[in-house]
Amino acid sequence: MTDEAAIMLRVSLFGFVSGIVYWFVSYEPLGTVALLLLGAGPGFAGLILVQERRRQGGGTESRGDTLRRLAGVPPLDPPGPTDKRDDDLGVLPLPTIWPFATSLGLAIMLTGLIYGLWLLVLGGGIAAYGTWGWLAAINRENRYGRIQAEPPATDPERGDR
Repeated sequence: MTDEAAIMLRVSLFGFVSGIVYWFVSYEPLGTVALLLLGAGPGFAGLILVQERRRQGGGTESRGDTLRRLAGVPPLDPPGPTDKRDDDLGVLPLPTIWPFATSLGLAIMLTGLIYGLWLLVLGGGIAAYGTWGWLAAINRENRYGRIQAEPPATDPERGDR
């Protein structure tokens, strides 16, 4: 079972249990149907993901690992220290103000749908400028890399350590 299937099945279980409890507490049909549909949709998708994994010949995991994944508990780490140099570790991007500027422009633009064209144009300009700045920051970061603090290089001829 994949993590995605486990999340879908957890959401499905929540929807079904909430729908049943909601019915006995309120006897309100519309909310009950909505919660049961919340259980049915992701449950169907989760079962499709599990079936696809089995059909593709995914590795069989033990029943304990399946239950652990379904419960959302991370897998156990092997004992002892591990060397992280060979692992493919994700790198977080550098902090920047541009995502905030883009979202502010989009919020002003959506407000312009209510209050007038001038806010729509102003928000569109801010959003476009924020998007341009954000993409430029990403390109700079990819082009020049990250500035990392590294220990100074040693010179064996001078006897540096």
